[in-house]
Amino acid sequence: MFAIKNELVSRANLQVMRVLAIAAVIGFFYSSLLPASAVDTQKASTKRTTPLQLGVCFHNYEEYNPAAAKVLDDLRGAGSFWIRGDYEHPAKDAVFAKDMEKKKIKTLALLVAYKKRSLAEWTKYVESEVKALPNVDAWEVHNEPEMTWWGGPTPAPEYIKMAKEAHRIIKAANPNALVVGPAVGATAGGIKYLKQLIDGGVLDYLDAISFHYYIFHKNLDVEGIKKVVAGRKPLWITETGWTVADQAGGEAAQAKYVREYYDPEKGKLGSDPAIGVIFNYELNDDHFPLPKGKDDGWGLTCGAKGQFKRKQAYADFKALVKKVNETK
Repeated sequence: MFAIKNELVSRANLQVMRVLAIAAVIGFFYSSLLPASAVDTQKASTKRTTPLQLGVCFHNYEEYNPAAAKVLDDLRGAGSFWIRGDYEHPAKDAVFAKDMEKKKIKTLALLVAYKKRSLAEWTKYVESEVKALPNVDAWEVHNEPEMTWWGGPTPAPEYIKMAKEAHRIIKAANPNALVVGPAVGATAGGIKYLKQLIDGGVLDYLDAISFHYYIFHKNLDVEGIKKVVAGRKPLWITETGWTVADQAGGEAAQAKYVREYYDPEKGKLGSDPAIGVIFNYELNDDHFPLPKGKDDGWGLTCGAKGQFKRKQAYADFKALVKKVNETK
């Protein structure tokens, strides 16, 4: 009797095992037919939710002329892009910004604080620029505030007050305008400074976090920036590039950098879904001929003053402007 019961139990267990095995095979088969997003939610969560955008840095106050306008028109022919520059001369800045508006080139206006200003003086400066440029798409608060090359750093509590004032003034004039900052370097020092700002509440006054990435200057810690921001704001790289004056390889190496770092599908920076905008520093070289060791040679164009001769990288950058617009 016990032998019969044991045999029946064994048969039942075997049958259960067979059913479970068949179910596992069927489950595997159907899971292989599902889209990747349904099978691997972790990978899906890292996909880009907004298209990458590209931009160029440009010293509009010093360099804007018919030759520059022609280059910008040519780039605009490839698609939409951003232009970033220092804004310290409201009357002349207004002319340039209005021209960019006509060309449908998006403007990131950099509010600089290289001059020592009281908070009241800073407020007056921001008010004068915002009044002159009411339709600017975005404003950036300061440039590399943690660094010393310009006479800094700006203490973190002071920067937070500056960002708060800028945010108040900008949003009152144009609620749709973005406020971006602090444009720190992707270094240990920049990341430490950024954390101090975030701990102090600066995210309340910024729509996106900006930083600078340079191989030459060893500003390379994108992951450190991302860790501190923790997905709470979009990331903008408002300066990056390759200098033909002080890095090896000349124009060919610069063009390779543009292709390998900005491409939205496979670029080291461009394919990162956390990064919303990448600005090439810069449109045009500062000097001609190029001096060595003077932090020059970053431009996509070059030449004697007033000229904008296109380097090899210009064609690659233009092609990528077209590509990011086609993927929208």
